[in-house]
Amino acid sequence: MVKKLKKRWNIESNWQFILILTVFSLTGMATLWVRKTIWPYLGLAPDTSFFVKAPLYILIIFPAYQILQLIIAFFFGQFRFFWEFEKKMFRKIGILPAKKIAIIAGLTILSIPTMASEQKKETVTLGGGCFWCTEAVFLEMKGVKKVTPGFSGGHIKNPAYREVITGRTGHAEVIQIEFDPSEVSYTQILEVFFLTHDPTTLNRQGADVGTQYRSAIFYHSEEQKKTAEEIIMNLTREKVYDNPIVTEVTKFTNFYVAEDYHHNYFSRNPNQPYCQYVVAPKVEKFRKVFPDLKR
Repeated sequence: MVKKLKKRWNIESNWQFILILTVFSLTGMATLWVRKTIWPYLGLAPDTSFFVKAPLYILIIFPAYQILQLIIAFFFGQFRFFWEFEKKMFRKIGILPAKKIAIIAGLTILSIPTMASEQKKETVTLGGGCFWCTEAVFLEMKGVKKVTPGFSGGHIKNPAYREVITGRTGHAEVIQIEFDPSEVSYTQILEVFFLTHDPTTLNRQGADVGTQYRSAIFYHSEEQKKTAEEIIMNLTREKVYDNPIVTEVTKFTNFYVAEDYHHNYFSRNPNQPYCQYVVAPKVEKFRKVFPDLKR
């Protein structure tokens, strides 16, 4: 492998070979840092569609890589090698002829609406007892784009439901909500959250007992943390509940999606006794107390 690369690069020195590999490695790491730094400003995330990211890679990341490579090569005394290397590469692929530029520009323009819609989305992770209940409530809320039941706050990776319900994994049953803040606010989501479960019972919701049923807000930003703490303070000051609120406000660290049969559980099992006697009253309370927030 080394001999083939040295022949392709037309070099003989092992030392130069090591320097060239070092430049490639450092350029890759520097480019990753650039991408990680600028991606949030463009409203992009790891799960953003390839259709959105592809033109931006070509227009931003690829040129950044070439520039960083030449800068790093200069400091390692390999500028001439990489300058010739890049010229050969561009001769092979062409320096973005007019047709290619038009295609890339078109893809970028077409991706703008998708980027705008992705920028609107925000995420909140809430634990309010059994996730069959919380999922059913928030699926009826306007502005909510997706509700996913799962587990957060534990100390093992990829836990199964049968493990979580023992209470030994440290996870809470939660839902992860994706919502459009132009339609519904984070504050409104928390108001619904607090008034459709009991935030004053430690590690318990009704007959469901254990740390996995604890009341919890796993915040994704300092702003979410501040808002949650302010709402708890206001609810306490206004004495909405007879007992102190015990909801934990913890920084989000992980989320593991629950097994498929937990998804849309209430709508798929409306006649199940737990759904009739536990889930349904919470859904009805949401409809009655928050009619303006219903879809």
